[in-house]
Amino acid sequence: MHARNAVAIVVMLAVAVGCGRQQASHRTTEVGDDNPAIDAVFASWDRPGSPGCALAVTQDGKPLYTRGYGYANLDHDIPITPQTVFDVGSVTKQFVAASISMLELEGKLSLDDDVRKWLPELPDLGKPVTLRHMVYHTSGLRDYLTLFPLAGRDHYYPISHARILDMMSRQRALIFPPGERHLYSNTAYMLLAQVVERAGGKTLGEFAQERMFEPLGMKDSQMYDNREEIIARRATGYDRHADDDIRMVHNYNFDVAGDGQLYTTVEDLLRWDDYLHGVRKPAIHTAMLTEGRLDNGEPTKMARGLVLGTYRDERTIYHTGSSWGFQSVLMRFVDAGMGIAIACNDGFADPEQLAYRVADYYLADRFSAGNDERDRVDERTEAIDESSSPTPGSRQLAEFTGAYFSAELDATYRFAVVGDRLLVRIGQDPPLAVVPVADDRFVISFAEQAYSGVVTAHLAFDRSAGGNLSGFSLSSGTERGLVFEKQR
Repeated sequence: MHARNAVAIVVMLAVAVGCGRQQASHRTTEVGDDNPAIDAVFASWDRPGSPGCALAVTQDGKPLYTRGYGYANLDHDIPITPQTVFDVGSVTKQFVAASISMLELEGKLSLDDDVRKWLPELPDLGKPVTLRHMVYHTSGLRDYLTLFPLAGRDHYYPISHARILDMMSRQRALIFPPGERHLYSNTAYMLLAQVVERAGGKTLGEFAQERMFEPLGMKDSQMYDNREEIIARRATGYDRHADDDIRMVHNYNFDVAGDGQLYTTVEDLLRWDDYLHGVRKPAIHTAMLTEGRLDNGEPTKMARGLVLGTYRDERTIYHTGSSWGFQSVLMRFVDAGMGIAIACNDGFADPEQLAYRVADYYLADRFSAGNDERDRVDERTEAIDESSSPTPGSRQLAEFTGAYFSAELDATYRFAVVGDRLLVRIGQDPPLAVVPVADDRFVISFAEQAYSGVVTAHLAFDRSAGGNLSGFSLSSGTERGLVFEKQR
């Protein structure tokens, strides 16, 4: 044998051994004997060429059943396992609330603090917005997920904590006075993440790693705050067109944690679930499970980053997550001592409903016949009624042309008449149609945004005493009355 060939064979053997060791170190494990009844719940994903879901079930903190269905990455045919890492979206919020609760117990902050004590960049809008308002979704803060598209930032715009704080510092109004209503708020939790950093001296990711992930053995969990970091066994997010055609929507650019962006496994989520609800209750347990109330005393059905619900007369504590082709749920059946974690990389999946079906099997003896009551958190924005549309001519529409600036959005809308239509350009984006719905009233429909759906904006133009146009107010969903002034 030639020396060169001998060396090549030795190298090949070394590489093969190395690969074998690497594969062994990443060997996937599943818990429990095959259960056709549970597997049938996930059958529509358990096939080639499909994204899918990971499932983990525990009873009194002990693993009962873990499985993976479908594929984590369709480019490379990588199957989903219980050790696959998912973006679990708003399930993250309970970890932010836990960080705030830990700092509260240590006397480093109070939930009754005005948020401006920690984030003085925010404007004074009358009644103080407290950390309590923010934790319990009663703050009235406008949603940054709507504000950024309205400002012409597309869905791959690199949002950061600093940009969110800057956007909110320019707002002139709240949706409602703090404490008067309950409305799910992503903005509140993005700002709370910054409060954690200022009060605790560490970023949210560092704080969670040190105080939760490492002590609890959540070795596959991290806050996604560095888009350049390699994350082993990470799933890719997918969505579907109306014809069921699958497309990738994973936004690796969205690396700012607070309202979401916890990357974790279903196994790690149940380690957290057992810590929070298990036999040995942590110091934050009571605070985390205390129900929020409006100023008038009405309960909100929300604890700190958690939903307090029922299903078939069984108490549940849970939260769902939705983000960039990912859907997830972490659910605890309190009296039964059962935890269920489901994470999917299919934007059309409904893990909450899947969790109920899993519970139907395991807790059948406990459920009351026929009672399937469940409570949901509505994360959708409110709709605004539209009246019948008038048909003004180009001469009438010409009155609305020109540039209008909003300090709140730091954006300029430029209106022009093309043919018989009024169009608007926001920054360098392509022009959008401005549809009249009443006198001095128009509607704009933005392109679909991956993190906020189709954004519809309603414009109400204002006139001076002389009848000349002076500007307009813009409303979209719950974000009402954003002010635009006509530029001279």
